Amino acid sequence: MNATRNLLSLAIGLALASPSVFAYDCPTDQVTPISQLRADYQNGNIAKTETANPTGSGFTSTETRVVKGQVTAIGKGLTKGIYLTDTQAGNAQESAGIFVFLPDAEKKLPGLKPGSEVCLETQVQDFFGGIQLRMVGNNIQINDGSAAPTPVMLKVREGESLAETLKRHEGMLVALDSASDLRITRTYAFDYGPKRSNMVLSHKAPLLKPTQLYEANSPEAIALHQANQNNQLVVETDSKAKDGKIAWFPDLDADTGYLRVGDQIPKLQGVVAFEHGKWRLILSPDALLKAGDIQDRQAPRQHAPARTDGTLLRLGSFNVLNYFTSGVGGDINPTCGDAFTPKCNRGAPTAEEFQLQRVKIVHAILDMDADLLGLMEIENNGYKDGAAVKNLVDELNKGLPADKQYTYVIPDSKLLYKGKFFGSDAIGQAIIYRPALLTPQGAADIIRMPVQKEAGVRKASQRDSLVQTFNVKGESEPLTLVVNHLKSKREGCLEKDDGKSDPTALQGFCNQFRVSAAKALGDAVSKLPGQVLLVGDFNSYAKEDPIRVLTDYVPNPSHPITTGLQTYLGLHYTDTEQTELGDAPYTDGQQFSQPGYGLIDLNVKFNGKEAISYSFDGEQGTLDYALANKAMAKRVLKVSDWHINSYEMALFEYGKKNSGGFVKSENMYRSSDHDPVIIDLKAERSATNGSSTTDQENTTTTATTSGGGALGFGLLALLPLAWRRRR
Repeated sequence: MNATRNLLSLAIGLALASPSVFAYDCPTDQVTPISQLRADYQNGNIAKTETANPTGSGFTSTETRVVKGQVTAIGKGLTKGIYLTDTQAGNAQESAGIFVFLPDAEKKLPGLKPGSEVCLETQVQDFFGGIQLRMVGNNIQINDGSAAPTPVMLKVREGESLAETLKRHEGMLVALDSASDLRITRTYAFDYGPKRSNMVLSHKAPLLKPTQLYEANSPEAIALHQANQNNQLVVETDSKAKDGKIAWFPDLDADTGYLRVGDQIPKLQGVVAFEHGKWRLILSPDALLKAGDIQDRQAPRQHAPARTDGTLLRLGSFNVLNYFTSGVGGDINPTCGDAFTPKCNRGAPTAEEFQLQRVKIVHAILDMDADLLGLMEIENNGYKDGAAVKNLVDELNKGLPADKQYTYVIPDSKLLYKGKFFGSDAIGQAIIYRPALLTPQGAADIIRMPVQKEAGVRKASQRDSLVQTFNVKGESEPLTLVVNHLKSKREGCLEKDDGKSDPTALQGFCNQFRVSAAKALGDAVSKLPGQVLLVGDFNSYAKEDPIRVLTDYVPNPSHPITTGLQTYLGLHYTDTEQTELGDAPYTDGQQFSQPGYGLIDLNVKFNGKEAISYSFDGEQGTLDYALANKAMAKRVLKVSDWHINSYEMALFEYGKKNSGGFVKSENMYRSSDHDPVIIDLKAERSATNGSSTTDQENTTTTATTSGGGALGFGLLALLPLAWRRRR
């Protein structure tokens, strides 16, 4: 079903007269139980005439059926008609409820209300693969109901999918309780089907992206994809809610009345319907959920994890969701022209929204307390006054003691466009660090990423990677951080099928172009000496081709990995222009036939299925990584995906667009759409005895640097009290 019942043409024959002329006498001996009618529909036992019309009805029956039941709901918006439930026992395998298309039912049938008992003559219609009824003429009898309709508790049977459960209750009034065990898998967000915001629930646990766990195109990935499709219930209202409001959750608040992925949703009731290709729970108008009703949260809000005992350094990765200063007086990347042109329409459009964005990100970074942090989606507008990275660092340093202050790395000007811009995109990567602990070995370097050209014209680019080697205070061996942001999963690249991967591969657009980027990255990183850590937004889930190329891929003829078409490696920058590097293609759609580069996925190693940093369309997975070579992996104590963003509502972000008058908070929750990744490193092993640094040194380090943030737990505990709220 990809249309709504309110789009059905009135030409289907509903010409209801004044209710005063209704004189239908229900032929009780001719009533078909609703469950029997559904079974007849499923088994093809409906006499019909095939039709093809834009209303979506595959057929309308040539025979009529008399149906009797109690009105459990009246649809006026998303669905237009009445929902009936048979009050007599029927086939337990079939639903006892059904929808009758009846526009303006209350207006044309005064006195009709939930609880009314009706008997009517109908024809059966196929509506985008599902069943609905339409009334024949004025043949309806209405009796006042003696009691309000009683919902049926929704519970998934053993061995049954959620979709099968919902099908057994289609058209019926149901209620949720703790035994239903339905949990948020997509927070309140925009649904492109009915063009409104709503929420998605799944049974027992949020859904995981298939390619987070299984190789793309594998039987396991395909099976999980199908299972996910059968484990979704959209929580919906019949009428479209106002921006910034959830009609059934009046306690909505960014500080106290929040709903997160994994929360169990009880105490709601509504009718089950199949609309716009999804199972939906269309809530009763008086269905309300209070903040206090949320008792079971699988992933409650938390401060950043305390440093693991023995931690010498804390590293991190954070996508800062288009932290742009050009809209508030900062410099503009020359590829943009003017601020907020279509090419560079990113970041906060007003000073007020930018201030909120900045304070949320600052709260998050201070709480994270990383000594070395890679940033993505920060504006690529240089390194001087007006630059986004300088603006952020200056704000972070306000009030921090000297040993906690941050600064940032700057690449050699010869590697920059016009001597000051990193790469050719409006966004770039940055590295901030604490000079009290870390000293850069020279200027930052760049790893050139592939571009795609066709007939000499560039068609697609990727963001170059930023590399910096540091000496660590008190240690003999340096470490190298590589910050990355691969091509997004959107169209806009040269690839087979116009950039659309095989639908069963489930890897999204431009996957082969990202494989070429992974190859370029692996080639370069494998030549770096010593301890190397790659962080960033790789736009690939854990078992997708680009990550497998960088980690543990073993060539497999049954699932070959293919590189991007017509890629060329990087750009050359001068003071005035960008020019392509060389004419020899880097990759051109050939198979990647060598083993992977052997980097270790620390997120999966330490967290397994709990490795999650991003949520898209109700499925969770990892797009943000910490990939280490063996020398670096030996030093890792713990890796944490800190769920302050992916589990939260987008409504809590800094932007005012489509948020109505919702009051925003300065807290760190939903400071971005990606979760930060946090990596705790122990001290290097002694060259003399092979052991770690002394317990006394470790104890001292932990005591002075642990505590969930640069301010320490004592002050951080007071942060929520200081968070302000903004409209």
